[in-house]
Amino acid sequence: MRKFLILIFLIFAGLNLCFASDDIFGYPSTSRQISKLMPKLKDASCKFEQEKYIGTAVLKSGGNFKFIKDKGAVFETLYPIKSTVSYTSSQNKQMNDIMVAISNKNFSYLDKNFDLYYKGENDKWIVGLKPKKGSVAASQLNDIVIKGRTDIDNIKIDTVKNGITDISFKCTLN
Repeated sequence: MRKFLILIFLIFAGLNLCFASDDIFGYPSTSRQISKLMPKLKDASCKFEQEKYIGTAVLKSGGNFKFIKDKGAVFETLYPIKSTVSYTSSQNKQMNDIMVAISNKNFSYLDKNFDLYYKGENDKWIVGLKPKKGSVAASQLNDIVIKGRTDIDNIKIDTVKNGITDISFKCTLN
């Protein structure tokens, strides 16, 4: 029985190593390469679910998300507390600039502020953004990982001070 448990442990440890080597930040890319490979994103209305990890606490929320390609995004949180956050204004300019740049395949803003990573497989793609040293983003973000197919399916934002925010989307095209 002991040998069986050790074998199971080794198998799971090996699986963890395989998944760890699949890290997006092992696939450096350029904005030119990414813009050719990514689908052109369109306006979308979505349901979203969000998990925010701060230390050992997990805060869950969800609601409606609207993305307007040339303007930005609006999160209308319906639970646990109703609120609306607009990434279409100068108040949230940095996140808005990132979202609009990706959707319009305009990577000049991203090139200035981030090292870019890309991995595509079948109809799935992943983009990773790591702030360049000395950029404004570096003081606030560790990294951003965006996953999708024809639309963005998931965004994971790892901040310097406020933990990790993991947002999943279920979208319909407008």
